[in-house]
Amino acid sequence: MISILVPVYNTPPDVLDATIQSVLAQTFSDWELCICDDCSTDPQTLSVLDSYKGTDRRIKIVRAPTNLNISRATNLCAEIATGEFVGFLDHDDVLEPDALAEVAAVLQRDADVDVLYTDEDKLEPDGSLTEPYFKPDWSPEHLTSVMYVLHFTVVRKSLFFDVGMLRHEFAGAQDYDLALRVCGRARKIVHIPKILYHWRKIPGSAAAAVDAKPAALINARAALLDYARQRDPEATVDLGQLHGLFRLNWSAGRRPDPVTLLILTDSRRRDVPGRGDILMVDHFIDSIFEKSTFRAFKIVVVDNGNLPADIRAKFEKLGVRVHSYAFEPPFNFSNKANFSIDKVETEDVIILNDDLEVISPDWIEALLGFSRQPEIGAVGCRLRFADDRIQHAGIALGLTSPCGHIFYNRPADAPGYLGFTHLVRNYSAVTGAVLATTMSKLREVGGFDENLRIDYNDIDLCLRLGEKGYRIVYTPHAELYHFERSSSARNAPDDSDTANFVARWKGVLQRDPHMNPNFVGDREKLSDNLDLIF
Repeated sequence: MISILVPVYNTPPDVLDATIQSVLAQTFSDWELCICDDCSTDPQTLSVLDSYKGTDRRIKIVRAPTNLNISRATNLCAEIATGEFVGFLDHDDVLEPDALAEVAAVLQRDADVDVLYTDEDKLEPDGSLTEPYFKPDWSPEHLTSVMYVLHFTVVRKSLFFDVGMLRHEFAGAQDYDLALRVCGRARKIVHIPKILYHWRKIPGSAAAAVDAKPAALINARAALLDYARQRDPEATVDLGQLHGLFRLNWSAGRRPDPVTLLILTDSRRRDVPGRGDILMVDHFIDSIFEKSTFRAFKIVVVDNGNLPADIRAKFEKLGVRVHSYAFEPPFNFSNKANFSIDKVETEDVIILNDDLEVISPDWIEALLGFSRQPEIGAVGCRLRFADDRIQHAGIALGLTSPCGHIFYNRPADAPGYLGFTHLVRNYSAVTGAVLATTMSKLREVGGFDENLRIDYNDIDLCLRLGEKGYRIVYTPHAELYHFERSSSARNAPDDSDTANFVARWKGVLQRDPHMNPNFVGDREKLSDNLDLIF
């Protein structure tokens, strides 16, 4: 049984009736509707509730002894619930008729599921449906940026009680506080990629505007900090790059243990707009020393024997170690990468192209804050072209053949779909142009696969880390310029590498868990959403 919890307070009668009717219309019948009237004073609201009393044994209505507000009223709903799971429905929202059937199907297939959430959209005053929210599958780092889980959320009732139910001190952000706590304890979290919940837009509601309830954002930040401090007493939470987003700063990023910045180069020159004719690797290393606030780094440069003598001497004075990689044609990047990895003497490593320039001074801290966590396999950053358009903000599998950079060539300040360019979130892969990880994890997966000579070797590395259970993270808070195609001038991927990559990862390419499947299919139908991604 699934118990639907609905706290009610002075709800417009037609709206409340529509909410209740959406539960009665469910194709799945093993539910109960637990309503707590939070001392409504509107006689029309009370009249609607009275009209449903005794009409269906599955409808339970209680009245709070005093006005409890939403968290405590919801908890009172839970206390009269008898279902194994509880679902959260706002008093002015609507469920799709098959919402509970879809949820029940998942729960009946897998007894380990403790938390489940679905996609959703907005219900306009005129009855039209807008703003579809196509969510990724479970993404822990995404949840620390914003409350993306939202509606429709279903939680095992015993877990709901174990974590202390909703907490009134986080009023307005009580659902975010709950999501952080239950997801941190859940055995398994499942996402149903179907719009099963319609969030009604009413003037003054959070559905209408994210800043409609400013106290809610304050409490959301406090809830996130409370969650983070359970793991890391020195963690901090800042406001994110867009209104309504947060930046969780793990103290691991500030730990002064040394990190190796491993730069692979062919010592090429290029005329870059605004920079002139520059030797790429020299320009990049200058920007590292000039702009980086994290100073416990060791720079290792691996060139192909083309580094000018004066630049080599300059690097040696700066403490930069230089190694030469000799190769027989045809060139194999993965072989060079593995040769380079063997030169690293620290546990932490950031693998880097040479055609980069630092933008954010704390880029190293931003990467290490995640890569030093034992559950995270690799971390990528936001990269800009020289003209301040997006070069990398995450990689999607299967939406293009076989994968691609999403938001590619969009203006750097463009938020993308639901702010994805500007928030920390999980992906299946990130680019190897800037990739933070640890030597232990690289050794565990055997480094780069030399069967992928030129292309897809970085994505393959991320997927193999994912196969081992590690998460892949993208952070916009580490940002650099990437003067793409300075290292190699090619217009298309290598055919052999493409064939090998597709053969190995065919299953994953068909269903990227971090890219909603609603983006796959009828391109014309989905164009409004796809235009925000590609």
